[in-house]
Amino acid sequence: MKRKYMLRQGLMILNQLLLIVFLCVMNTIEATIPVENIVHIGLLTFLFWDGYNISGKNIRGNPVLSQFAILLVLFGWHFGLSLFASYSLADIASVVILPVCLYQLVNFVQAFLFQGVNYKGRKIFLSGIAILCFTATMSFFFDRRWFYILYNIQFLFSFVWCIAISVVHRKRIWFILRSQRKQLLFSVFFVLLPFMCYMTAFSRKESYVKQMGLYLIVVLTFVTIHSIIFGADHKQKTFFSLSRSVIAIFLFVCMTSFLLTIWLFDLPILTVITLIYLLVFWVLLYRLLLFWKAGKLEDNTSDEVSSFYEYTVAQIKHEEALRKEFTNYLHDDILQDLLSMKNLVHKANQIEIQQLLEDTLRKLTSSIRFQMQAYHPKLLKNLTFKENLQSVLDSITNDSDTLVVLDCRDDIFLVEPYTMLICRFARELTVNALKHSHAVRIDVKLQQEQDMITLQVSDNGTGFSKIPDENILHHGLASIQESVAFLNGKMTIRANPGGGTNINLLIPMKGEESYASFVGR
Repeated sequence: MKRKYMLRQGLMILNQLLLIVFLCVMNTIEATIPVENIVHIGLLTFLFWDGYNISGKNIRGNPVLSQFAILLVLFGWHFGLSLFASYSLADIASVVILPVCLYQLVNFVQAFLFQGVNYKGRKIFLSGIAILCFTATMSFFFDRRWFYILYNIQFLFSFVWCIAISVVHRKRIWFILRSQRKQLLFSVFFVLLPFMCYMTAFSRKESYVKQMGLYLIVVLTFVTIHSIIFGADHKQKTFFSLSRSVIAIFLFVCMTSFLLTIWLFDLPILTVITLIYLLVFWVLLYRLLLFWKAGKLEDNTSDEVSSFYEYTVAQIKHEEALRKEFTNYLHDDILQDLLSMKNLVHKANQIEIQQLLEDTLRKLTSSIRFQMQAYHPKLLKNLTFKENLQSVLDSITNDSDTLVVLDCRDDIFLVEPYTMLICRFARELTVNALKHSHAVRIDVKLQQEQDMITLQVSDNGTGFSKIPDENILHHGLASIQESVAFLNGKMTIRANPGGGTNINLLIPMKGEESYASFVGR
């Protein structure tokens, strides 16, 4: 994990270095940036810096955050190159990158809205826009007219398909809009108000408002997603240990002295921008070195580390240690014994011993798989949630004659962290019924309506002679009840009229912390 993080940060530093080289080349040929493009420079600088910032926070390697950072950098390059459209190479590069930006934007938005899970038509859609992106990009070098035709087709196809999947999955879209309304309203005011003031002030100067419509769409989208992703990140330890007021004063003094130096020496705008980007480059390099140093710490207690990176690395190392310990247990204490026993099977002369060893091996293997699935049910990204849940239930009934029937809509959606929780609850309740009810059939029913999740597990087994009191539930049910109560939900147990037990979980699905859980998993 540490190596992958450092690789991603190294690529961001390389991108910043290429950006500095590009600006130096523009300085060498004495290119100029008109005063009316100062706002554009500020906006594209914001895109680059936000991309670096998100990549820096993404220590766990969440793929959607990585896509977001790349998307910010791509649009930053497009806007940056378009400022020098009077130079043919810069103009060509700014146009060629457009299909890639559009593909990355659509790919990220669908992954963000669906939190990386599969949905009907996803593969066809992504394959289609990937082919259109590649075809449009290649056509630029043969015929510009065909390039613009194919690019417009790519844009139209992406737009229509996004509308279509939004209609089909309108419940999910509506849930996100309602649960993230605070962040959405913040983004609208944060972006629209300054934009409207700027457009009003320079409405009669065409050069000042050029491309501002595209800037509005891009910045509004990015600020909205950024505020949603990091809106609940209030527990994260900050990099600076100084108070906010001291930091604000320090930054103000730095900015004032920097601007005063520019005014005294009458430095060109492009030279100033190059110096700023060079400073950003060294900041990124310093942060990478800080992370590398934190990763070498021997003492990983969170009470003794002082920076965000050291704290995060300590947590990651702790998790990795637990996983390593569990893996070593399986490998050293279980698998090695299994292999040894398997080798002895062929040396045993008595058929009874061979049969005993084979039965033991089969039981041990089944037990290991069972415990691994209980420890962390594996949800595959190329399957829908219903298919994943069905797979989890099938894995526990391989050696049983009991029929387990899942009743669930194909298009049901659950957001993080409820996907894993519901899978675990359904699995544990079904295992409990298999062990204790002696049922012939177990029905698992899952519904999600009006932000409420209902999970019902019913069997036709022996049932309870008396419904157990909450205080005397056995460990499995007590653990589930505790988790459900923590989620502000409710668990009820009742006897079926025809025999057997019916356990019903009612859990509210809240979206405020959904993306905080999604990006932090």
